[in-house]
Amino acid sequence: MFTQSGELVIILRDKSFLGDWSFKPPFRLFKSLRLWLCIACIIFSLIPLTYINYYLGNILTQSQVKIKSDEMQYQCNILSKQLSKENFFALKDESKYLSDIDALANVYDGRILIIDSSYHIVEDTYELDEGKYHIGKEVLSCYKGETSNEFHADDQYIELTLPIYDSNSKTVEGVLLMTASTQTISDSIYIQNSIIYVIEFIVTLFIAVLAYIFSGFAVKPFKKLSKAINQASFGDMSAIEVKGNAEVEQITDSYNETLARLKHLDESRQEFVSNVSHELKTPITSIKVLADSLTSMGEAPVELYQEFLGDISHEIDRETRIIDDLLTIVRLEKKDNKIEPQPININEMLESILKGLKLIAKQRNIEVTLESFRPVIAEVDELKMSRALTNLIENSIKYNKDDGSVRVSLNADHNYFYVKIIDTGVGIPDDAKDKIFERFYRVDKARSRDTGGTGLGLAITKSIIQLHHGVIRVHSELGIGTTFHVRVPLNYLQ
Repeated sequence: MFTQSGELVIILRDKSFLGDWSFKPPFRLFKSLRLWLCIACIIFSLIPLTYINYYLGNILTQSQVKIKSDEMQYQCNILSKQLSKENFFALKDESKYLSDIDALANVYDGRILIIDSSYHIVEDTYELDEGKYHIGKEVLSCYKGETSNEFHADDQYIELTLPIYDSNSKTVEGVLLMTASTQTISDSIYIQNSIIYVIEFIVTLFIAVLAYIFSGFAVKPFKKLSKAINQASFGDMSAIEVKGNAEVEQITDSYNETLARLKHLDESRQEFVSNVSHELKTPITSIKVLADSLTSMGEAPVELYQEFLGDISHEIDRETRIIDDLLTIVRLEKKDNKIEPQPININEMLESILKGLKLIAKQRNIEVTLESFRPVIAEVDELKMSRALTNLIENSIKYNKDDGSVRVSLNADHNYFYVKIIDTGVGIPDDAKDKIFERFYRVDKARSRDTGGTGLGLAITKSIIQLHHGVIRVHSELGIGTTFHVRVPLNYLQ
């Protein structure tokens, strides 16, 4: 729009057109459902892939080591038997198998030691330890006729020991000890693992792309829902419809229910303001009319002045009652409103209430009776609970028929006490039963004003009972009577 000075001013009331291009702070990014869905998919794909890679690496290493150790043992067995037949330790220098020993060590990239019965090394393919002693656990076990075949993973080599028997006495006269490096196996496994890591990276990247795409479909309904809720913040209170997964539809239904309650509360607030204005204006209007009439009378009898002043006083009292009840409603509906529960004899409270209402009932010949099944002591706020029960019983008298009856009964169990108020009055229409606890609602407005009611009594009563964590229900048949059921806990719980 243009200002008076001719400047152009653009006002943006809705930023939804910016879409996903609107700026988002970094910390908001880490709250993104889409991001966490992608991270979850990547993590849950990496875990099994990493485990498979580790498991396959171990299996390949163990299988290749076993193949090599089995081959070594087979070749060493052949060599050991040949050395036994040749009587190697007696004819070492003339042995024709020395070259075979060197060849076998070279084939497996290893080292072979031949140890005699005195633990002297008589042959070393590395020519380093000949003439030295070699006393080890494996060598000692070998002289007992035991063979060993061990893989030392940390140092990456295989150690094999076999006994060499005397061809005549069949006793162990020496030991063949062979060690072979497994570095070639490790290099092979490293290459295989590198290939697996590349495959794992490609698979993870593929899964990440798929996760990003499918997470977009997953969060799309939430974006629609967010846009619809954003429109509601600008005053659009109409129900929204977002199709998607079950969770989104559940959120949509809950939002629509909340929106409906808010609309109802807004309508109730507007109606309440209208009713308050009307109720407060009516006595003032009557007072003004009476005052104007008095002013315009001139000379009038004293009795007429007294009658008009009495009517003005009555209207002022009515205005005072409305204001007092409004203040009571406001205090009761405050969140920080507290009651002061004390152990009270409910039987005595009801007897006192009926005694106070006896005069009103007598004017119309209405019989009021109290039926107590057992003594009842409950933790209640005496003033508030007394007012709530008084309102119910007084209404049962005021809206009763002449020569009718009101029966009040009191009972209790180990958790609650129950008050039932039964009258033979005019009853309540079915369409009004859900509204009688609303503020300023009257079934018969003309008759309510004649009885001096403000339309707030039942609303106050319900608020007081709910403050005590109690429940109030009504059952009524038009022309037959009304029954109020009240249930309140014996022990007040904060």
